[in-house]
Amino acid sequence: MTSRIGSQPVFGVQAHPGGLFRRAIALDHRGPGRVVGWLEDHYHHFGVTIEHADGHVRDVGMAAPRFPWSTCAGAAVPLRALVGKPLITRASDLGRLIDMRLQCTHVFDLVALALVQAATGRADRTYEVQVPDRAVTVNPDAANAAEINLFGPGEVSLLRDGARVMHWSLDGQAITGPAPYGGHSLGQGFRQWTETMPEEEAEYATIIRRALLVAGGRYQDLDVFPTSAAQNMPAACHSFQPGQRHVAFRLSGSDRNYETAREAMLAHRAVTP
Repeated sequence: MTSRIGSQPVFGVQAHPGGLFRRAIALDHRGPGRVVGWLEDHYHHFGVTIEHADGHVRDVGMAAPRFPWSTCAGAAVPLRALVGKPLITRASDLGRLIDMRLQCTHVFDLVALALVQAATGRADRTYEVQVPDRAVTVNPDAANAAEINLFGPGEVSLLRDGARVMHWSLDGQAITGPAPYGGHSLGQGFRQWTETMPEEEAEYATIIRRALLVAGGRYQDLDVFPTSAAQNMPAACHSFQPGQRHVAFRLSGSDRNYETAREAMLAHRAVTP
């Protein structure tokens, strides 16, 4: 079953029936004034180091062991805009300090968590998002790759240090339960809603939402797109900016399947980017 975005075929059938998407995040203190974060999922593997003192970022480093587009690692350059900026205790406040659209989205998210880790001094932690595959149908009116699939009922869980701290039931873009989350949308109004939550709860919700967006890649053959421009997506991140999108070549074979191999994730955790 196929659809088309422009001249590019897009496969809308479920690529991994009955499987599971995972995203893992590690946040560690490495002595006074340094926090290291790592993120890995089926499509991405990034690391960051935040050097901080007196409540401000003194230096930032980035590692990119695995990524989907040839230009992704170049996001280390715009990330330097973070140097000199204050630490934050609410992850969503990072957008007030640097422009997310110029960054790698996933590095941006990881940096936000690392800054909170630095500001609060909270203990080292590990997150894992688990997203079981959902039934899908093809959207014949899709304008870009993100809209090609329509998702049926499903669920998502977030674990922190191995214990489940948040769980949602889903149907399409709607959160259907449990209370108090049921009745809210993953789309319009999500940010406004999470801004009303306590900082840590909002952090959980935002981590889940990003993982759900990335998990949608399991229902497409991303290798049919030679460049990021072929996906016809908005300029929402570094590799989709006008200056990169036509030279952001798809790195075929960069995906990993961690359905049953969670112990292989975050292999670089002890490394400082």
